[in-house]
Amino acid sequence: MKQLALLMFAILILGCGTETPVVEDTVVEEPVVEEPEPIIEEPPPVVMEDEPIIPPRIVEGSVSNGDVDVDPEPLNRDGIVFRFTEPLNMFMVDLLLEGESLQWLPRDVTEKENIGNLAKIWRGPGSQLLEYDTEYNIEIYAQGHACNGAETGIRFRTKPR
Repeated sequence: MKQLALLMFAILILGCGTETPVVEDTVVEEPVVEEPEPIIEEPPPVVMEDEPIIPPRIVEGSVSNGDVDVDPEPLNRDGIVFRFTEPLNMFMVDLLLEGESLQWLPRDVTEKENIGNLAKIWRGPGSQLLEYDTEYNIEIYAQGHACNGAETGIRFRTKPR
């Protein structure tokens, strides 16, 4: 019996020849990190409330409102051009004689990304020429990139022959 007890004691002390490591089951707790609540901010306004939205205005043109003695020949040859205060998103110009369109080009709304700040109309095939000693009206609608549009009317008279 002594031998058996000695054998068991030797096995306990020396091991049974296996290299099995003893791993203790320990639980490592990760620190709890509280995430801050998301902050929801209102986006800034596109236009400040104090800033008025000003539509594009004509700063220069081949003709101006109230002009008299306008030579029709350069307008028939080169067209009528208007320069605006800002780049345009779209425009429409119609040249009228006694309320009837003369069908100068472009005849419809012109809408492009890079129009620039110029609006131009010119005589197209089959369109009526400007005559001497005649009163004409031009109706213009121009819209800037902020969708700020304005209508303008121009009345002018060509010179007598």
